[in-house]
Parts: sequence; C-alpha cells; structure tokens
Amino acid sequence: MITKGEQITTDLNLTAEVCVIGSGAGGAVIAKELAEGGRDVVLLEQGGHYTKEDFTQREDEMMPLLYEDMGQRMTVDQSIVILQGRNVGGSTVHNLCYCFRTPQPILEKWKREDGLVDMSYEQMLPSFERVEKMLKVKEIPEEQVNKLNHKIREGCEKLGYHGLVSKHNRENCTTSGFCLLGCPFDAKQSMLITYVPAADKAGARIFANCPVEKIIAQAGRVRAVEGNVVDALHRPRRKFRVEAQLVVLSAGAINSPQILLKSAIANGSGQVGKNLHLHPSVLLAGVYDEEINGYTGIPQSYYVDEFINLEKNPDTGYILMPVYGFPVTTATQLPGFGREHSEIMRNFHRTVGILVLMHDQSAGRVEVDRNGKPRISYTVNAREQQLFVEGMRHCAEILFASGAKKVLAPYDNPLWLKPGDDLSAIDQRGLRPNEIPIASTHPQSTCKMGEDPRRSVVSSWCQSHDLKNLFLCDMGVFPSSLGAPPQITTASIADRTAHYIREQWAQLIA
Repeated sequence: MITKGEQITTDLNLTAEVCVIGSGAGGAVIAKELAEGGRDVVLLEQGGHYTKEDFTQREDEMMPLLYEDMGQRMTVDQSIVILQGRNVGGSTVHNLCYCFRTPQPILEKWKREDGLVDMSYEQMLPSFERVEKMLKVKEIPEEQVNKLNHKIREGCEKLGYHGLVSKHNRENCTTSGFCLLGCPFDAKQSMLITYVPAADKAGARIFANCPVEKIIAQAGRVRAVEGNVVDALHRPRRKFRVEAQLVVLSAGAINSPQILLKSAIANGSGQVGKNLHLHPSVLLAGVYDEEINGYTGIPQSYYVDEFINLEKNPDTGYILMPVYGFPVTTATQLPGFGREHSEIMRNFHRTVGILVLMHDQSAGRVEVDRNGKPRISYTVNAREQQLFVEGMRHCAEILFASGAKKVLAPYDNPLWLKPGDDLSAIDQRGLRPNEIPIASTHPQSTCKMGEDPRRSVVSSWCQSHDLKNLFLCDMGVFPSSLGAPPQITTASIADRTAHYIREQWAQLIA
C-alpha cells in the first residue's frame, strides 16, 4: 500500500526489519528485492506519489511537482543548476531513459584505485540482466529517432564522428515527447510503474511526503529514522519515527550526505559530502530554415561518443547529446531581453539543441547550512573548461554540417555564429561561471565506495564502514564520475546490494 501524506492524520510510530529512504533507481530496487526476499520493509519518500493522471504536460505544474526546489536547485555561486527528482520513483520519473551498463573500464578503475571487490563486469552481469528485464530495456527503433536526433546524426556522419542509437526503457511509446514532465501514458518504465508496485505487491509499506530529518544511531548501530509528514507545499504536518533493524539510505548524492551530516553519523573517514561529481553540461543551439519540432518524439535517442575513450583513458572525455526543452525551460536557458529574446524564441520550432556532457574530474562538496539545508559547492577545473570549449566547437561543427543557418552559444552576451565563421570565437569566450548556463542531472560520488575506511564511506557492498546495519545505495556511492548515463548502474548496484543483504541477513542484524 502506498500512503500519501494527506492520508496520515496522526504521528506515525512504526517498526520494520528494513527502512529504505528514497524511492528512486536505488531505493526502489532495494525495497522490492528485500520485500520479495521476505523482509518487512518500510519505504520512505520525501516527495509525493503521482501517477499518469497527474502528469498534465504543463511545465508550470510539473516542475514544482516532480523536481527538487522546483527545478532550481543550484550550487552556492548559482553557476550550475542541478535537476533532481522529488517524488515516488525519483528522477526515473522525469529522466530521458538512456540505458547504458557500467562501462567496463570504469569498473576496472574502481577496482584498481578503490579496491572494490567482486564487482567486475562479469560479476555485475546478473544484476544488469535482472534490472534490464524488469525495466524492459530495448533498442530504440529506427523509426522513433526524431528529426532533432536525425540532424545530429547527419552532422556526425558527415564529419566522421562516431555515434549510436541507444537503448531505452520505454514500452509502447507514443513518442509524445513529454518525458521530462512525467509520462502520461505509462510508456516510460520508471521505478514508479516497475519496482515500486512490485515492492508494494511484495508487502512493503510505502509512505510518500515523508522527508527524513535524522537517522538515530546508538551503541554502534542504527536504531531509528525520524522525520516529518509534509503537505503538498512541503510544510510539516505530523511526525514519524521508524525503528528498524537495518537502514538503507538512497536519497541521492545531495540528500544522502545531507541526512548523514545532519545526523552526525557514518563519517569516520571525513569523506561524507566530498568528491562531488556532476557530469556538468553546456548546450549550443542551431537554427535551421526547416521545421524541426524537436519537442515531438523521443527527446534523446542518438549518443555521440567520439570524444570519450574510457578504455584508453578512464579519467577524461566528454559525450555530445541531443537536448530539447519546452518553451519556459528553453526561454530561461537562452540569453537576451525584449526583442532579442523574442526573436530567439520565435525560432523555437526550427531549433536543434546539443550539449557537451563532461566526464568530470572536477570535485565539489555537499555541506549543510545552519538550517540543515544542503550547501553545494563545485567549480569546473581549468582543464575541463578547455575540454568544454573544445566540445562546444564540435557541437557547432555538427550543427553546421547538418544544415544549421546559424548557431547560438548562449553566453549572457550571446555569441551568434554563421557557416564559415571562425569557431575560435568560442575559445575567446571560454567557459567562465555565470557567463553561460551549466546544468547537471547526474550528481554522484559524495559517499563513495571503497575498501579503505580512511578514504571512503561504504564498502564494496555499500555497507557503512562505521555502522554495520547502515547501507547507502544511490549515485553517491560511485567512487568516481561514471562517464555514462547512470540509471542502469544505480539500479544494478542496488540489486547487487539487496542480494548481499538477503544472503547476509543473520550476520548483519546480529
């Protein structure tokens, strides 16, 4: 049963064998697997429970409903917007469904540098396969590659750049294009319609609108989880307390360290909140003479990997990806005022967006302020600023090669380019904070895995080095930037961790 905050009329005092915090790609998998394994599970989600009937396809209604801070979570210097989900199903409800397994060179790097055990590509295969079966992962059909993605592929093929049509987790997709605002057709196989219902069916008790404030630990063990039941505006209405034999924290790479720091637990290494990677991205826009209507069809299907080679160097590189927003989101990302901005938006239907997504070594930090809110610091290092500029030049080349009549680099003072222009103009502008929009949808690595308790927060099995019955399972446990879309990796690590907990249950609660 999924209980909404509005249905809770008194303070909650619950007991369970397992309390899972967060219902995204990590928490939903853990809850389902443990409930099916016979454990008594309580799953807590800070956001609301919404279904296809709630997804109106309106930005003004969906952004506050589905996104942390209404889609305006930012670093402290306001140079980077970080998009994260806040609802049952987490970010899988609004993501764009790219499905990539963890790159083998990254798993080898994690073993080599962080000592991870039993986590080779071959050892991860059972989890990859279980997750992909549950999410109905498949190749995107050629006929569902929309015109925007076709333009990017056309440019790459003319220039000899390697790319591919990716896999995704949609079933009977209507190609309406509103993936970012929640799927009103239940085609997207998000946690909301796969793992969460399966956890519910297996007996897990699921509570929405229940943000966790504190995890209570005594005598070297986690004892309880406390927080508030909130209303639709996130105002506290009741309190809850869940006493559990084992706790799994899966609140995401920003909120998980926030909860640990507020609780003053599991930080013997001093690494909680450090090592933040963002996969930061910058976009360029090409304007064509023909109609593109990029807001129809699957938003992202083509994937340009010409400029990342993890086998050769697992520490650097960038991906080029199609991107398209809806009118309000697009308007906030594009520069100019008055007539200048209006002219840009008049070309909305003839515009192709492409972004540079960085496999970043730049590292930030999550702290908590005096009010217990996350304070996110991150600066793109000098080397990656150069790589961004290089990637932006390649984006412009691709757009022009596929027929763009002009290209916009959306600096505060807009840079317009025409075919044949010297692209070194991008080099001259560079990438300086607050001069061009930077966004992130993949925060990671703030509670990293590792076998050295002095340099990591959890073990190879996502078990806290400090508290035997505390596990963390979200993108925060990645030891480094992943360098690929993270949905399948997050879910597969959660699947692996759940099976470990099932097998080791007696020892974990002893």
